[in-house]
Amino acid sequence: MSSNKNDMMGISFVDLSGATEDTSNMPVGVSNRFEDEEFKEMTRRRLMGQQATSAPKEETPATAEAEEASETAAKTDKILTEIAGSTGTYAILPIASLIPTPEAWNQFSAISNEKKVLMADSIYRNGLLQPIVVRALDEEGTSYQILAGNTRKSIYNVLYELTGDEKYLSIECKVYGFGQLTDDQAREIASDTNYVQRANLTSRDKSFAVRTKLTILKKRGEKQILEKAAEQMGMKRTAAFSWNKMASLIPPLFDMYDEGKLSLKAATRIAGWSQEVQEELYMESELFTNEIIMAIPAKTPSELVVKKFHEICSDSQKEQAEARRIGSIASVDENEDGYTIRLSGKAPEASQLVVMYIPNQKASAFRNQYQEYIIEPSEQML
Repeated sequence: MSSNKNDMMGISFVDLSGATEDTSNMPVGVSNRFEDEEFKEMTRRRLMGQQATSAPKEETPATAEAEEASETAAKTDKILTEIAGSTGTYAILPIASLIPTPEAWNQFSAISNEKKVLMADSIYRNGLLQPIVVRALDEEGTSYQILAGNTRKSIYNVLYELTGDEKYLSIECKVYGFGQLTDDQAREIASDTNYVQRANLTSRDKSFAVRTKLTILKKRGEKQILEKAAEQMGMKRTAAFSWNKMASLIPPLFDMYDEGKLSLKAATRIAGWSQEVQEELYMESELFTNEIIMAIPAKTPSELVVKKFHEICSDSQKEQAEARRIGSIASVDENEDGYTIRLSGKAPEASQLVVMYIPNQKASAFRNQYQEYIIEPSEQML
């Protein structure tokens, strides 16, 4: 039975199952970021905006969306079987009995409000396409920990607030009973389902997932854990090695890598240094080049890294200045009627020799713009 909350809010919701919005790329799965007022308002507007264009109800969701959900569900089921065997059952549980994934298990990047709104719209129109995954925290079954599906659970909360429909007070779950999973198995499920269910993993997400996998395999006493992690996560051994090492990178440097300002090799080199050193280097990130970072030996002691960085930057700047030099002023002789200037070097192609007097207030801007064409005094004259 639904409440009259719609009337109180002045909203009249209609069935939207015929809408054709493409949500095939939207991520689903673990997220420890819960609904906020902005997301709620964006969802309200989305659902209201669909009313005017709603089509007759279809019996099944859009084909592309259903195929995407089916593929993701198959990957999730494979993970659950590999980690937990044939244990677990399906049940409808009250939303109020669910608690979020522990923060330490869930360091994945936040899902944007825009994508969460698409998920909410899909659930509203088509229903839940994939159950969430939980484990019981007590024998009585009064409390369950979410292992995959925090975002879906938070969407149910918002949909109930907006529609008043009591069907959003409970949700379909794959349930592992009390004691059926160890903490390590639960953590592995939380990480691995995130890895396969998200449409767009950031470099930080990949690093966290690989580090988690290797930690659990090592704790379990497995051999050749790097090879096993790479195989299970569908990547090469060298990639697993790099992502694991990059897990020690501070967030701003992850951003530089994602923006293409750092190569993978440079990023892994920096990740081998302490967090304090990384933070000092980031303060001077405008001087970064991949070549400069790679010129610092990987085994440089932490207390010498920043000093070495400055030395290499200074040498690099001198080399660049020398490379830009197109000649020099060899001598300047003052005569009664002017100056005799002797130059060394040849002018660049498609350029003309011009001697200019530049006002002091204009000299700095002129030098910045035409540095590669300015002939400097020779070292002997300085």
